[in-house]
Amino acid sequence: MLSVISNTIKGGIFFLFPIVLILIFFEKIVHILQPLATKISAALGLASSDFDFPYLIAILIILVFCFLAGTVAKLGAGKWLVNWIEEHVLTLFPGYQLMKNTMQSTAGLESDKDFPVVLVPIDGWMIAFQVDTLATGEVVVFVPSAPSNWEGNVVVFEKDQVKACTLTQKDATQIMRRLGVGSAEILANHLKT
Repeated sequence: MLSVISNTIKGGIFFLFPIVLILIFFEKIVHILQPLATKISAALGLASSDFDFPYLIAILIILVFCFLAGTVAKLGAGKWLVNWIEEHVLTLFPGYQLMKNTMQSTAGLESDKDFPVVLVPIDGWMIAFQVDTLATGEVVVFVPSAPSNWEGNVVVFEKDQVKACTLTQKDATQIMRRLGVGSAEILANHLKT
């Protein structure tokens, strides 16, 4: 019982950690931009309003910077920098790449490292993500747990043991978060015969 509680708490920490980091980062950036936003608000004659225009202007500035950063990230040097940070820093965070891909898929963005969803024979067929193929032909899969799919097990299978399906990462994540409820319809539309 204690191990279940402990694992659930750990899963919650790893689930909340990136969200908390984003919120802290966002709050710090708004705080840094507040003086500039206050000056812009005063210049526009909005400082005396009851509405918090400096806060909204700070958020607008962040959105403009995000747009510019996204544009730079698509360029050669920007892509190289992002790839270097991901490979040397962000890989220290468990499940970062899978989390990033799932969030990109949910937002409708194309992922540069898409992990195919497969079914593997572990006490029946389990949903997994194919993360690599070994030189000897075996397939390396990540079998996430449910409902928190950011933790699980890495397992090596013979290629013929792995069953392909056309589920997206978003679909697979949705099935796991719902603990399988409503999965029959999704699986029926995606399993290859």
